[in-house]
Amino acid sequence: MANRLSPIAQARLWRALNFAQVLCGLCTLALFALVLGFPLSEALRETVGLSTRIILGMFAIQEIMRFAIAKKRVAHLRTRKVEALLAFIVGLELILGGQIVSWIAGLGTGLSPGAITLLYLGGAQFTLLTALALRGLRDNRWLNGSSLSPGLVLLLSFGGLIALGTLLFKTPHATVDGISWVDALFVATSAVCVTGLSPVDVSTTFTPHGQWILLGLIQLGGLGIMTITYFFAYFIGGGISLRNRIGLQDLLSEENLGQIGGVLAIIVAFTFSVELVGAVLIHASLSGLPDAPANLAFFSLFHAVSAFCNAGFSTLSDGLTDPRVADRPWFLGVIIPIVVLGGIGYPVVKNFWDYAVATLRRRLGLRLANPPRLTANSRIVLVTTGLLLVGGTVLIWITEYLAGGHQADAASDSPWLTAFFYAASSRTAGFNVTPTGDLLPATAALMMFLMFIGGGPASTAGGIKTSTLAVAFLSLRRVLFGRREIEVFGRRLPDALANRALSIIIVAVAFTTAVSVALLALHPELDSSDLVFEAVSAIATTGLSRGVTAELGDPAKIILSAAMLIGRIGVLTFLISFVPRREPTGLRLPETNIVLT
Repeated sequence: MANRLSPIAQARLWRALNFAQVLCGLCTLALFALVLGFPLSEALRETVGLSTRIILGMFAIQEIMRFAIAKKRVAHLRTRKVEALLAFIVGLELILGGQIVSWIAGLGTGLSPGAITLLYLGGAQFTLLTALALRGLRDNRWLNGSSLSPGLVLLLSFGGLIALGTLLFKTPHATVDGISWVDALFVATSAVCVTGLSPVDVSTTFTPHGQWILLGLIQLGGLGIMTITYFFAYFIGGGISLRNRIGLQDLLSEENLGQIGGVLAIIVAFTFSVELVGAVLIHASLSGLPDAPANLAFFSLFHAVSAFCNAGFSTLSDGLTDPRVADRPWFLGVIIPIVVLGGIGYPVVKNFWDYAVATLRRRLGLRLANPPRLTANSRIVLVTTGLLLVGGTVLIWITEYLAGGHQADAASDSPWLTAFFYAASSRTAGFNVTPTGDLLPATAALMMFLMFIGGGPASTAGGIKTSTLAVAFLSLRRVLFGRREIEVFGRRLPDALANRALSIIIVAVAFTTAVSVALLALHPELDSSDLVFEAVSAIATTGLSRGVTAELGDPAKIILSAAMLIGRIGVLTFLISFVPRREPTGLRLPETNIVLT
């Protein structure tokens, strides 16, 4: 057919097919939003379902026409493999749609068969629309030529996702009795920034649809919207430009520009694998119990994603203090490693993967360009994480149980398990197994320190990061022992790294002070230590609260929303995004000295 058309006619047909494809995507996405956000009668639901099938059928037809007029059909399938796969999925749904819907409904998702059908179709079309948008962004000359910093790109992407989440929470189908704009903004920001603070009860405020929206925002925010975007662009949209590769290299902390694709694949595969295994283990730890949470399949998936993304959200009104889960050591024993794995950092995961592959190749007798080894970054993160977990557990046990005299009241009457849980969770996970407001002041102060530190770099955790603490400590050791260089594991760290670590700590302390002062000024009637705890929790994207979140006014909630967003990006990264960089002049000013002590 391609040979029968003139070049002009073929070009016109391609433009018409492109227009039809975009129109199909927009119409189906509109129907998807309609079903997701608004209550529909059965008659209207059937109409929407029929309309969706017609639109997706048109999409499948235009894909067949593209294949028919393509000159090189094998190359065409390679560049449009996702579109071809979606066309196949549409045809499969039209033939086996009833069986697929019945199987999904039997998993206990809490969604009606009609909603499952439309979400299934809408999700496929949304993926298509994402791929089209990414191709357009990749080919856009203005975007490829702009000088947006990685920090500003992160800010814009998170801000756009927060705005979308706010609008979705305001739709009638997302909540039981509605939610204010400020509360919708606060919860959306908390979900995207994987914080966990909420002025409303998730279990009673949001419908099952709303909880699915919340889960999606947590997942996108935990992985990082730019990671998702570049993943689709790289593996679906036909690749990314060199400029985008360089920007992604900064975002992922990857030194080898040629390994960006592999890093993206490992990040996404590792995330979904841990979450899936975690959901299965959570379900197994609670299934069969007479008082197990309702809708256990969704409960398990939600808490696995929330734990790995260090979000701290729960579908239980009392969170993990609920006796149905707080008294289950096996359940807590699943949550803790998921939290730690989510906060360890993707560079460490990538290094472990490379180490495992290299070790396997060596044992198989294959030739290796480089011997397997753990990098200094991985060792620093792992050692610091281990010290914080062990030291935090011991200190929390001392302050809360030994010196404080509190009796074990959670985690099956095990104070050590409770202390270990808080040592892991307070470093940005945000889960609590006892009422946080009942913690002793010394324990709360210790947990604020752990929240301020956070998890590993390039992870789902917040805080100043474990590597920053380690570099600052190593720099202090150099000063105390009079060493010329910052040394660790037989390697020398550059002075610029110590300067950056010091800058991160200074701006984080200053920003935390500013937010704390603002909250104290707006709410002098509330306990000052609780407000400072709230400020640290928001900036570190932890989500632990001493019960004051719901008592805050709208101005304080807006301030905390901004604090969560800036904390998720990184205070120093946020500042650098707006401060113009000075070009080096090549001149050095005369040196002088000042008195420090």
